Amino acid sequence: MRPLKSLTLEARVDFLATTFRVLEDARAVDQLTYPLHDTLLSGFALMFFQHPSLLQFQRAMKQKRRRCNLESIFGVHDVPSDTQMREILDGVDPEVLRALLPQLWEKVRRAGGGHRFTTTLPSGQQQGTYYTVALDGSEYFHSTTIQCPHCLRQPDPKGRVHYSHLVVGATLVRVGSHQVLPLDAEEVRNPTAESQPQDCELTAGKRLIARLRREHPQMALMVIGDDLYSHVPFVEQLQHLRLHYVLVAKPASHPSLMAAVAAAEVQGISQQGQWDEGSSARRRMYTYRIVRQVPLAMESLVRVTYVEVWERSVGGELLYHNSWITDLDVTAENVAVVAQIGRTRWKIENEQFNVQKNHGYELSHNYGHGQHTWSMVFYLLNLLAYVTHVIVEVGDRLYQRCRAQESRRELWAALRTALNMLLVESWSHLLRVYLEEATASP
Repeated sequence: MRPLKSLTLEARVDFLATTFRVLEDARAVDQLTYPLHDTLLSGFALMFFQHPSLLQFQRAMKQKRRRCNLESIFGVHDVPSDTQMREILDGVDPEVLRALLPQLWEKVRRAGGGHRFTTTLPSGQQQGTYYTVALDGSEYFHSTTIQCPHCLRQPDPKGRVHYSHLVVGATLVRVGSHQVLPLDAEEVRNPTAESQPQDCELTAGKRLIARLRREHPQMALMVIGDDLYSHVPFVEQLQHLRLHYVLVAKPASHPSLMAAVAAAEVQGISQQGQWDEGSSARRRMYTYRIVRQVPLAMESLVRVTYVEVWERSVGGELLYHNSWITDLDVTAENVAVVAQIGRTRWKIENEQFNVQKNHGYELSHNYGHGQHTWSMVFYLLNLLAYVTHVIVEVGDRLYQRCRAQESRRELWAALRTALNMLLVESWSHLLRVYLEEATASP
């Protein structure tokens, strides 16, 4: 089967190259040895191949052979060094990279890949199919010595100041699937070193959901998140933006809500029940309670539905317990799905942030911090590489054939080795070499 052309790496590189080629370069004419277009694509290639030494190897190959794989695969004619890349990109507006995320999603959707990230609510007033978007914050830089004017600052008990950079991610997740797709990201960033109050995850989350609705006005979105977001101002904004939600609500941080839930119990107006899943020793028993139209906070006009679920083993051992607030019409027929939607929140941490930090993307690798925008530019190049990997896995048939033969880790190790040692004509050529269907120049 031929690859879906719109979902191959070649198509993604063409898309990035077209975007980068028209960017305004603010550097002086005598500083344009390495074009901005080539430098951005070099940074993307470094992240895509998860290869911190890529530029060094490719510069050596170009010097020896007058061509290199960055040129044949990514269209890079002038390969910068790591230091040159950092200096050139420290000042690029991160928005030009972030704005590519909704465009990449639209290409996936138009190619028919959107259904991979939908969840169906089987009943209730909001019955239908939704894109569930998990919100969560993640720190991607931390130091007690290196800083820039936009760092977040937090003193510890010993008087040391900790400097950090965070993002809030908005990532498509799906019940029953480990595959996720980042849809957007918002930097938690101080405008200046003297900014008070400092920016924070919640404020960044508000900016993020407003942009989500603005850039995806027709998407049936359902926002899921942790207890940080389940408070009146954020929920009011979700309602204003026509965004459904399932948000963790911890009893300790919601005393007024829990008092209303307890009162509903006394009045006998809460709904309780149970369901089972699995069979034999793997059987799981779930009990739940639903309390509708309870105030989220004291004297608040915001009314929510409170859902609480307990999961136990056959022997009665408590395996899981959580509670959420939602605007959905939760019933005995759909409470299991609503609970599953709430539980998928962990996927943004496990399947995205953890993978970016610990499984090849080198998010914590010291690529430098910069003094202007490099930190966020680096993060977005990393995120674009992650998204491109998901797209290639979904739509590149040649890549799928390679993956069928090896684990992901072993495949990419082999591709990096080939990239260092052999000169190929294209990404497809590299894959065919791996499949032993073509040869390459040693």
